[in-house]
Order: sequence, then structure tokens, then C-alpha cells
Amino acid sequence: MRDSETVTDTAEGMGAITLALIAIVGVGLILRLLHLWMISDTAVPKIHTVVESDVRTYWNWAQQILTGHFLDPYHTYSEYMQEIAPLETWYRWWGGKEIFRTAPLYPYWIAGLLVLSGGSFTFVLFAQLLVGALQPLVLFGLARRLFDARVGLVAAALTAGYGPFIFYQGVLLRDWLPPLLEPLALLTLVRARDSRRGRDWLQAGAALGLALLAKETVLLFLPLVGLWLLWEHWPGWRRAVRAGAYLMTGLVLCLSPLLLRNALVGAPLFSLSNRFAQSFIEANAADGEPVGYRAVPATMKQILERSDGKLVPTIRETLRTYQGDYGALLRKQFVKLRALVDAREVPGEAVSFVYGLEVSPVLRFTLRYGLVFSLGVAGFFLSLRTWRRQRLLYLYLSAAVGGLLFGAIQERYRLIVVSVILLFSALALVRLFELVREKRCGRAVGGLGLILGVAFVQHVWAPPLRPGVYHRGDYYLWAARVYASENRFDRAVGELERLAKKAHQYPELAGLVAGSSLLEGDTRARWAQHLLDEGKRDEAREQVERAGEAYASHAHLSPPWYNLGVLYFRLDEPAKAKTYLDRFLALEPEGPRADQVRRLRLRLNH
Repeated sequence: MRDSETVTDTAEGMGAITLALIAIVGVGLILRLLHLWMISDTAVPKIHTVVESDVRTYWNWAQQILTGHFLDPYHTYSEYMQEIAPLETWYRWWGGKEIFRTAPLYPYWIAGLLVLSGGSFTFVLFAQLLVGALQPLVLFGLARRLFDARVGLVAAALTAGYGPFIFYQGVLLRDWLPPLLEPLALLTLVRARDSRRGRDWLQAGAALGLALLAKETVLLFLPLVGLWLLWEHWPGWRRAVRAGAYLMTGLVLCLSPLLLRNALVGAPLFSLSNRFAQSFIEANAADGEPVGYRAVPATMKQILERSDGKLVPTIRETLRTYQGDYGALLRKQFVKLRALVDAREVPGEAVSFVYGLEVSPVLRFTLRYGLVFSLGVAGFFLSLRTWRRQRLLYLYLSAAVGGLLFGAIQERYRLIVVSVILLFSALALVRLFELVREKRCGRAVGGLGLILGVAFVQHVWAPPLRPGVYHRGDYYLWAARVYASENRFDRAVGELERLAKKAHQYPELAGLVAGSSLLEGDTRARWAQHLLDEGKRDEAREQVERAGEAYASHAHLSPPWYNLGVLYFRLDEPAKAKTYLDRFLALEPEGPRADQVRRLRLRLNH
């Protein structure tokens, strides 16, 4: 396909390409701004206020930076961690108190945006979506150098309209950043290879350093970059050494703020993150979860105590949990590979693309993994004809997949391989168009058959989870809590009703619905209080009755009876008020509320 560049490199061709890129970026920006508008009044940007998650961690870390603790790390000490060990023990397992929790670029990015905007959360999301709208330009540049301009334009268009990219660019998580920075590093590496200029190698090293500051798994790719340099310059190894020296200089210069900070606070000089041990155990222990995130393995405490959090001992102790049954370990890795192929998005512990589809209709018109992966497989095989030019891409893909297999597979982690998949998808689409135009129908049908076959495997064989697991009900509960905290009780109840409807479709959610009835009762009781304050007695009575229905399965708890008794007292229905207040006193005869209830009973008697 390289011959086509002779056409597109003319002034007229470059002008057409520029206009096409402007249109692609414009459409991508419109999609992103529409998405931001659609979620701005929903609970999605506020989930971190009601649940402990990575979103809350990044927000709190940025707030800590803004309070002047510029060099200090931020560490969570969640409930499960408290059950395992004291905080000082965790510091030892992490390798020291001063080591960052994760690669630090993203929380400093958030803090900088908060300074610019005066603390606006919405501005942070706007800035992320604005930068995300430029991602197609990076994919265009990389595809153009590896293939040609036509493939670059198609890759840019696919990137602009890829739904999970848009969704995660509108969430306070770092996972949207590596799919932009790492392809940018690949682009600078390929450009340096083509130009052989020292300054280009310096820029490539700096781009790699920036990507590493965003996500630690780039470390797996660095040795492969060295191998690629030798491969590209063989047998002229001196040129490879020269290029490598420039590359390392740029890398170290970009990392110099981190190295200086570590030296100042007494952390190990090249330390970047303390997350390896916990992430590896959660996904690879015999009782760990290879896909998604549902529970902390019971063996984590034992493994950390025996390994003291150190790299090689942690791996060894994790493997020991299989008690010699390494077939089970292989099956767990195979499940991860299935999840990498799976057309569905596997939710994590913080946010869910599936839930995003419900609150942001614009996402329903965007591309999904199920389509681009099957195209990408076809494009991968097509690329093998010119494999020498793309071998850096293959090395990066192997490092990215290896990094994913170290942890659990989730939709947001899988984004890291999507950029490469989109390049191959674009190649497949361009090649299919060529075959049809050249009337080579046999090959076109064969390529289409391969794409449909992969899609069939994706949808039928690959999914490793039960259907209901892809629709985690937690998000409806968290959203309901957000709306209730804002006194938007109709929205809160609506979320709980949507969860109940989902449970009819997916029985796996039935237990969650049963547990949510207490939240529904409390929400309706608070709603009734507000309606009474506004003088809307009939509407309040309806909510009190619905609250009573929701509380029916929690008769052993005293707060529901208290709520109902007080509400019926305000509704001037003494018989019902007495009944519920007496039940409360039977369960909670002592305490401040018991005295208040007795006074209410006296007033009812008179």
C-alpha cells in the first residue's frame, strides 16, 4: 500500500487529507461534547462521592496536592486492608511509605486543571474530552507511517467514534490517557527510525518517559524497544547504540522530576508505583478473580506475609496457592484471553460502559469492541505481508497483552490494546474496499468470512461471565445514593426501579434487588418528608405507603418503624402512627430516639 503515498503526498492530496482530518476531529469533538452534556446532570461524574473507588482515590490525591503536599504520596487504607494488616505493615509491603500508589502523572494533571478552573470538576472532564478529541491525529500519524494515508484516515475516523474512548475520557480515571500517549511514543519511535536524527530519538525517549509516568506497564515495553533498535540497525550495531543513547537520555530527562522527587523524600530512586503485589494476587491467586473485580482473595494476607510484598516472592507465593495444580493456573489465564476477545465490556469496580450507555444516548451510536476486534484480526493477518515495517507494533502489542495478563481483565484496562486494534481494523477496511473496487470478489468474500467468523467466536464462545455480571447492579445503587443526597428523590427511585427491571432479565441481580429494598424505603421516606414540608400531603402519603412496602422485608430493624411512625404522625393518622412507633419501641426500648418516640406516643394518646 505504500505506493498510494505518491498520490496523497501531492499538494492537492495533502490539502484533502487535512480537510478530512479536520472533519474527523470535529465530529469526534461534537460526540464528546454531547456526551459531556448528557452526563453532566446525572450521577456518573459524582459516583466517587458515595463509593470507595479509584475515582475517589485520584480525586483525593489531587486535592492533597492542592493543599501543598506536592511531593507526598497518597495512599488509601480501605476496609479490606484494615482487616489484613496495620497501615505500617502495608508500608513495608509496598517497599516504603514514600512510594507513589500509582504512576503519578494523572493526579498532577487533575490538580493542574483544578487550579486553572478554580476547582471545577466539570472542567476537568471537559479538558479530558477535548484532549481525547485529538487522539485521531496520533493514530493517523502512526498509521500513515506504518501503512499509508488512507489507512491513517480510516484509523482516525474509527478512533474519533470509538465509544469506550469517549466514555472513559469523561471519567476521572487515568485509563483514557495511555491509549493516547503510548501510540504517540510509537509514532515518535517510527519517525526517529525513518529520519535517524539524534533529536528525534531524544523526543522518542521523552515520549516513552511521559507514557511511563502515566502507566507503569510501559516498563514491559522498554526492553523490547532495545531489541527493536538492534533489529532495525543490524548489523550496524554502533548506530543502534547511538540511537539507544539518545533514547535513554530523552527518557531520563522526562523522568527527572520523578527521580528528583524520590531523592528528596527518601523513596527508592526508580520507584514508580506500589500496586504490583496486590494487583497480581487479586488476578492470579487460586481464589482470585481473573476477569472483572468482585472480591479480594482470602489468600492475599497469607501471600503478603510470606512474600513481604517483594516481586519474585509474591509471584512464587501466589503460584503456591494452586498446590501443584498448574492446570488451574493455565485455565485462569485462558479465561483472561477469552475476556480479551469478548465482544462485551467487562465492568470494573468504579464505572461501567454498559451503565454509561443508559445515561448517555450518544454512546449508542458509537463503535464498540465487538466490531473493531473482528476487523482488527483480519487486518493483523493482512499486515504480515509487510511485517518488517510493523514489527515495533507487534512488539508493543505483545507487551500490552502481557501487562494485561498480569492483572484482571476489565473494560478500562483493555483500552490499551484498542489503539493497535484500530490500526489493523483500518487496514482491513481499506483492503476490503480495494478488493471490491478491483472486482476480486473471491478474496473479498474470504476476508468478510474471516471477519464474521471472528465476530461469531467473540459473541458466542468468548464471553467468560454470565450475562448478568456484565450488568452490575451496584451502579444503580450508587447512582440512587447520589440522587438521594441531592434531594432528587424521583431520580433515585427511578434508578432502583431500573435495577428491579434488570433483575427480571438477569436473575444474577435478584439478590442485589432484595438488598436494595432498605435503600428504597429510606429514599421514599425522605421524599415523603420533603413533600410534607411542601404541603403535598396526598403525594407524601403515596410515598409513605410505598416506603412501607419496601420496608416489609426488614421487620427486624428498628429505623424503618421509626420512619413510618413519624411520617404517619405528620399525616395525622394516629392509629398507624401508634402501631409503627410501638414496633420501634419493642426493638429499640432505650436510647435518644426511644425517648422521642415515647413523647410522640403521649401526644397521640391526648
